[in-house]
Amino acid sequence: MIVASTPGSQRNDEESVPTASNAALVRRMLALGWRYRAGCILVLAQQTVLVLLSLGGLGLIGLGIDYLRHQVEAGSTAPHWPLGLTPPQTWSPLATIMLVAACIVAVALAQNWLRYCAAVSVASLTQKIVVQLRSDVYDKLQRLSFRFFDRHESGSIINRVTGDVQAVRTFIDGVIIQVVTVLVSLAVYLAYMLSVHVPL
Repeated sequence: MIVASTPGSQRNDEESVPTASNAALVRRMLALGWRYRAGCILVLAQQTVLVLLSLGGLGLIGLGIDYLRHQVEAGSTAPHWPLGLTPPQTWSPLATIMLVAACIVAVALAQNWLRYCAAVSVASLTQKIVVQLRSDVYDKLQRLSFRFFDRHESGSIINRVTGDVQAVRTFIDGVIIQVVTVLVSLAVYLAYMLSVHVPL
């Protein structure tokens, strides 16, 4: 704010910069994430499939345990095979267990491959955001007056171009994507647990 000159007073060249509230900043970050919604939706879809594969692996392990128990204890409940696909009656217990083990390994390999693809997608998305934001900031700096550069130190401007842009990238990667992933995981796991045993 520039103070009017009065006898004995000095002129303050600092401008009063309005500060936005935290809610307003979060809304701006969400709007920025919406600009890259295609990449965010891809990452979200990959994370959802990862959760489903994790549940599939747990279900197969449970199936193997139930089958072994049924073989050891004759009066125990027969295992519930997914999609009604039961192995042929002519198969030996060892062959059936080997089939279940092979399915578990296949699910684990698919999960690791998809986890790698998801990491690449997240890195690509965040790098696009960083490049675009730095370009926008540089564009903005080109249109500012010389008075702005006289009032602000070069280190402060460089910090805005690098540090603040990196902070925005961290918010999208470490907050928006992670929070949505956690919510999806909780919803899927809760639905799965309720389908298994509601009171438990």
